[in-house]
Amino acid sequence: MSTEYSTPPAQAVTINPMRLPNTLHLALGAFALLFGLILLLSVTNADQVRSMGIGAIGRLVTGITLLLFGGVHIREAMRYFRFTVVPGDSGLIALPSGESEHRNYLLNVINNGIPVRQRPSGALLSMFYGLVPQLINAPPTIRWHAEVQLQRAIYLAAVLVSFGLAWVFAQPTAFAWMAGFYFIVSVMLLRPFATLSAIRKGALDAASNNVPAPRWPAIVTLLLISIAGPLAITLSPVQVPVPPFAVSTVVLPTLAVLGSGLIASALFTVALISQTGSYSASAARHIVDEKMQMADLSGGLLLRLSSRIPQPHHRYVHEHNVSKDTFDGELLVEEEPSVRADQSASGLIEAFRAAWQSPSQQPLLALGLFGLLLGVVGVVLAFVYARSSGNAMVGLVALAFVASAQFAMASAHKLWNRVDFQSTLYRIRYVGTYHRGQRVAGNAYAGNGTLAEGAVRFGPTRVEVCVAQVTSVAFMHGGARHLTAVDLQHDASNAVIGVMQDYAREAQDCANQFYAQEHQVREVMNHGSRPPELPRTQHPMAET
Repeated sequence: MSTEYSTPPAQAVTINPMRLPNTLHLALGAFALLFGLILLLSVTNADQVRSMGIGAIGRLVTGITLLLFGGVHIREAMRYFRFTVVPGDSGLIALPSGESEHRNYLLNVINNGIPVRQRPSGALLSMFYGLVPQLINAPPTIRWHAEVQLQRAIYLAAVLVSFGLAWVFAQPTAFAWMAGFYFIVSVMLLRPFATLSAIRKGALDAASNNVPAPRWPAIVTLLLISIAGPLAITLSPVQVPVPPFAVSTVVLPTLAVLGSGLIASALFTVALISQTGSYSASAARHIVDEKMQMADLSGGLLLRLSSRIPQPHHRYVHEHNVSKDTFDGELLVEEEPSVRADQSASGLIEAFRAAWQSPSQQPLLALGLFGLLLGVVGVVLAFVYARSSGNAMVGLVALAFVASAQFAMASAHKLWNRVDFQSTLYRIRYVGTYHRGQRVAGNAYAGNGTLAEGAVRFGPTRVEVCVAQVTSVAFMHGGARHLTAVDLQHDASNAVIGVMQDYAREAQDCANQFYAQEHQVREVMNHGSRPPELPRTQHPMAET
């Protein structure tokens, strides 16, 4: 996936994840608008309209339909044509259901990996997740969309099998009526009028709901009807009326919609496998130092560490606590996420070439191109239908291809409509012990008095450091980012430990200087020496 990321001019990186699907939508919309205008221009002449008779109404309706169809696709292309993310617009890391604090969730991710939901127990979903093994590690939105597409593919396959059985068992007259029924069911399954609405709405709201299992009783009933129905009609004494259309008028459109829909489902599955192949339940863990000497009870260490993390960044946790005999601190910071630009290209042709040569993007691009091809063929057939005085088979095939085109392009759009981010996460925690005491120097009877001073003795400090590279994905502008990978950066983690050791040495040096001064005072008090005299004035005051 490529995306568009706007930074200050000196560091600008411009890529657009929606450039390729939007180009496909724009091409299909412009093609439909062109043919729709041609049809409408052909009915502007009054003499021609009178000569065409009722056929002029068909041209007018088809032309208006193509204009609306093209306008909708152009509108979709313009809505997503610039998918821009500027610094500060990226959302926070998404919390799974049941979590309320980023601290607990991110700590669990660092130690135990990205949490995934339990593998589905149903036979169909178990087989599907076995076919796409990394899908279980995908964000909920991707899994929800995959399960919805699987459900539609199952329904299409069931209708195709039932259609084939009816073709075998039914007589030609009865099969002609049954084929019309199967065509209507197939178009309703693809939901051509709802797919563009689903593109605009997105799957984020629905992803929180479980996808219902396929209606197996309905599927079994449909299969039984395809066998028992033709047999009952054959044995019935009632004569089935001859349909006013040929069998091929409905059979070919039904095969077109079912075949193209199943091909789109297969391409979607291949694209899903390639898109989710890099997902894993990765964990980073911590680099631990058990014996660091930290002679400092202030929160200066956290301030030092925060100043070393590049700006801008987001602080999830910044705490320093001191109790009676322990002290601890924690810092959880994420740098400003940047968009992954490893698959970006400057020009449109280069973007298509790079996507086609990319193993992860090639199936997705093939799915989009397949949808474009179906849409172009559907528009051409609709144009031919309007010009051929209403050939019903051509019109139904056009409707079948348009419905399948919507299905394919909507499926591809869901996988393109994402922004991949990379960021660096810092998690630092230290816990130490200390003891307060009191030392007395001098002798009040034999010397010049005593000096009492407080003393702090520090034990070893345990330090946990994790600097991890985080990969995340968002499905809308400014939306929450779902984690897809967390990888420990050993060199960066060791560098942070080095900063902490330097600070500990500086704190120890300051403490040593203080105790050196106190040692001089104790030496004076212990040996009974006269304390230094105050400086005398050069002109003493005269007695009065």
